[in-house]
Amino acid sequence: MEYIYSEIIEVGRLLFKEGLVSARSGNISRAFEDKLFITRTGSNMGYLSREDIICLSLKKEHILDRRASVELPVHRRIILETNKPAVVHAHPTYTLLLSYEKELIQPVDSEGREILGEVPVLELRRPSASEELAREASKVLRDLPVVVVRGHGVFSSADELHRAYSFISTLEHSCKILFLRGS
Repeated sequence: MEYIYSEIIEVGRLLFKEGLVSARSGNISRAFEDKLFITRTGSNMGYLSREDIICLSLKKEHILDRRASVELPVHRRIILETNKPAVVHAHPTYTLLLSYEKELIQPVDSEGREILGEVPVLELRRPSASEELAREASKVLRDLPVVVVRGHGVFSSADELHRAYSFISTLEHSCKILFLRGS
């Protein structure tokens, strides 16, 4: 399981380096068997260490849950309802800007169209760390690799963390093109 820690640390650095998260935003989780590895609340994605990753039960609540990211219930539900063991949550700038204007993000670049297709933007009463977010995001992520939450950020799920990260990176690139193009 050591590779899971390394994978989370590497994806955190990639997210930070690419500007998809700020110093204390975003979170990463990876399920393995009945365990869930997730970043600790307040972790700096660009400088994660093994101590910033908590190993919890995938299905059962535990007293250590409160040390994990506040989005823990969202990650758990996405993993359990999509059967995709890797979840990345980020706050990419151009994607967030477009989330205020659009209900559906439609990339115009060929890579974005081919990899992502259309990306829904969820308008939620409680867009962060809520049961509503967990329910609606997991519903979308059953069929799509990424979903945007208006004014909050992006959740992506996949079979492995690098893939989930790549969906967010591709979306941000497409949103930058849309924004600069004035779409």
